[in-house]
Amino acid sequence: MKKTLVIAQGDIAKIFLDSILDKYFSNDYYIVISKDMCFIPEKIPSSFEFHTFDYTSAFRISQVYNEEIYNIFLVLDDESEILATYEILRELNKKTRIVTSLALEKYTQAMKDDKNLIVLNQRQIIANKFIERLPNVPLIPRSFGLGQGEIMEVGVPSGSIFAYRHIGSIQQRKWRIVGVYRRGELLLSSHSVVIRPNDSLLIVGDPKILNDVYMQIKSDIGQFPAPFGRDIFLYVDMSLSNEHRIYNDVQNALFLNEKLKNNKLFIHILKPSNFDLLDKIKALESKNVEVWVDYTNANFREKIAKDSQKRFGLVIINQDIFALRRNRRALFELSIPVLKTGWEHIDECKKSFVVLSENMANTENVASVVFDISKQLNLEVDVYDYDTDGSYHNEIMQSYEELSRIYERKLNTIQTDSKNPISYIQDSFTPYLCFVPFERNIAKTKTFAFTSTDVHKIASMNNKNPQIFIPLPQKQGS
Repeated sequence: MKKTLVIAQGDIAKIFLDSILDKYFSNDYYIVISKDMCFIPEKIPSSFEFHTFDYTSAFRISQVYNEEIYNIFLVLDDESEILATYEILRELNKKTRIVTSLALEKYTQAMKDDKNLIVLNQRQIIANKFIERLPNVPLIPRSFGLGQGEIMEVGVPSGSIFAYRHIGSIQQRKWRIVGVYRRGELLLSSHSVVIRPNDSLLIVGDPKILNDVYMQIKSDIGQFPAPFGRDIFLYVDMSLSNEHRIYNDVQNALFLNEKLKNNKLFIHILKPSNFDLLDKIKALESKNVEVWVDYTNANFREKIAKDSQKRFGLVIINQDIFALRRNRRALFELSIPVLKTGWEHIDECKKSFVVLSENMANTENVASVVFDISKQLNLEVDVYDYDTDGSYHNEIMQSYEELSRIYERKLNTIQTDSKNPISYIQDSFTPYLCFVPFERNIAKTKTFAFTSTDVHKIASMNNKNPQIFIPLPQKQGS
């Protein structure tokens, strides 16, 4: 039978032993050694045996020690006794696990080399407890796992960039959201769960990455392209687009690189042929702008697949690249925000434009991105609510109104049962930045798209206005 040896003396030892006797007496067989009779309870459970003697005596310990002991706890308040007793125990067995508490400066070389020794640092434990009670500090459980911060509980403040997003819409590399605590209830993570203000997220992953994620969760509103990624990527294909369109794409990307809170802009040039234009673009390089020229003759789909390990925050392309079905499908599968440039420049846009539809009831992350970008670009938000039966989307509109207050953006509502949004925006003289949910239908063929009843599929064919396609949560295996 496997047994646990507890060598105990002092106040901490008394609390430790009382807890075992009260709650865990049936979990194992315990041998307890102490100098003090007070450690022996009036009623001794059958799973305990007690001995009172000087545990620094090698002879006396050897009389109690046997090969069935596989765990030893040295819970002593005298550090010199810990060192002496440790030496005795290691003479008896080199491999038995020993757990004790000792100041770092007291370690012997043998202790440092002992892979079967676990030393608890009281000062560090107490300091961690103080730290955990500081405001705006993640809770890190240290009693299980590695105890290094690979598990965190992080509260979601009002206005967080994670608020009102589906878990499936948040890129999670080397970390995962595994649960959401809401009003005293644990919701297990799924792609469709929407994160709300005042939720607490249970996250796991690489401790260093979790620290970055914690900072993102606590970040104020207006942080796009986070949490999708950190960088903006512009792709131009000289075999598809003329010089004027490519240079306009570059200017749009430079504008967003200046206005959005991204880390860096990467300009990727595919199939280079116009070397005068190439030199002009290369001249724009700076510490925040990098230009990459691909001489391998790779097409956009091949290039984006190769780059997919990078942290895409926003991908910018023009209508020539977007028009190809294989390219749209590749972008859809990556589940990242995509800006398709239009005839109108982004820096000329005065308002954002989004169309409500029945299937947007569960796409709060679309609204969140709309307001995040609108705040950073200082745009008003026009929401177009079109229904031929006059059955407007009032519930969805309420969430937009709530976000408009959080992001401090002016919200204009257009409700109509007569003019469809595509005709409205084509006839409008207002320079709009349009937002479209990146649905699977958009990634499919465009044949007869104008006859489709899917308003977002039709909207994707609008080349007049710049459009940002926002990824939706994708179910596993979809």
